[in-house]
Amino acid sequence: MPPIDVALIGAGNRGRAVFGAYALRHPERMRVVAVAEPVEARRQALAAEHGLAPERVFADWRPLVAARPPAHAAIVATGDTEHVEPALAALESGYHLLLEKPIAPTAADCVRVTEAAERARRILQIGHVLRYTAFYARVHELVSSGRLGRVAMIDLREHVSYWHMAHSYVRGKFRNRALAAPFVLAKSCHDLDLLAWLAASPAARLASFGQRSVYRPELAPAGAPERCSAACPAQATCPWDAERFYLGPEDRVARHWPWSDLSPDPARAARKRALEHGPYGRCVFRCDNDVVDHQVVAVEFENGLTATLGVHGTASEELRTVRVSGSEGELRGVLQRGLIEVSRHGSSERETIQIEASPFGHSGGDAGLLAHFCEVVAQDAPELVRASGRVALESHLMGFAAERARIEGQAIDMRSFREDVERLARS
Repeated sequence: MPPIDVALIGAGNRGRAVFGAYALRHPERMRVVAVAEPVEARRQALAAEHGLAPERVFADWRPLVAARPPAHAAIVATGDTEHVEPALAALESGYHLLLEKPIAPTAADCVRVTEAAERARRILQIGHVLRYTAFYARVHELVSSGRLGRVAMIDLREHVSYWHMAHSYVRGKFRNRALAAPFVLAKSCHDLDLLAWLAASPAARLASFGQRSVYRPELAPAGAPERCSAACPAQATCPWDAERFYLGPEDRVARHWPWSDLSPDPARAARKRALEHGPYGRCVFRCDNDVVDHQVVAVEFENGLTATLGVHGTASEELRTVRVSGSEGELRGVLQRGLIEVSRHGSSERETIQIEASPFGHSGGDAGLLAHFCEVVAQDAPELVRASGRVALESHLMGFAAERARIEGQAIDMRSFREDVERLARS
């Protein structure tokens, strides 16, 4: 199978360090032939890594699409609120498309992008990387095999570590609704996709509860300044101290996420300057964040199965857990430990399954997603895409419905919700 050529729109952490890096590791599968990125340091770094000619390097996606460099596909890895326009333009130009999740920051735009791909008869692959991990592939295989009998209940938990929450959702680029999708989509879009995948049924009703309870101004330590660099009296004991977290690692470590978000230059002096003037140096209790820091979602599916998803940003370590209960047995698993346990009702025996996977790249999901995308694009086979726009749309609508349910304090009828969104998308 020859490699596919891609035009990369967005060269930040995902664009450069995941998609671009994959092309460098696997030139036999994928080549980056053009890039659009507004930040000059990122743009030039990626262009140098991939040996791009100046006419293939753009500061904006619009001239890239207008020039239409010869490529099989485009990858859109811009910020959450900047997906729709480049995605629609790339599809209209005839590119197959890998689109970072979430599809769009509004439900109606998710429908518009999905339908645009279908009209253009182009592949639309959404970046739901957890489907492509060996761990969740095995969970899905076990659940769909019937070994657990009739599945009655699914419970997923995403435990977001305190430092990750502070970095991305309090100080960082997903910290408020003006910059990103709702928290349950910005952080747990993958988990909603897993719920829909495992349930194998459309959602019928949905409810959700959540608040911003921890990262609030009134909870700041007495005398805490606006920025951690301003001699905070609680600095020595504060787990969120920005100076300790961002300036501690050596330069070679700071080339990687999350420190790469702080400054394209990993040198400690550059990181210090960024803390003094940028968003990551702020006290976590004095930011412009408005997203919840803990939320639960309860879903009833049309096949009668019920499910819960819980996500919070106060964990000591990153963990994703799964529990699936059926009429004949139960499955329990922890992604980061690669551990799955299956029990049968009426038996004291437990089957333990150990999944080997890298702790990096979403437990191997990043590489799995890209290998799959390269394969379906090379074959020009939209019907083989596992997490297509149409498939991913269901979990996205569940996420937007969850946010409405949380705000309005009432359960959402999903059939009516879908109809309302589709009318809005076509109006």
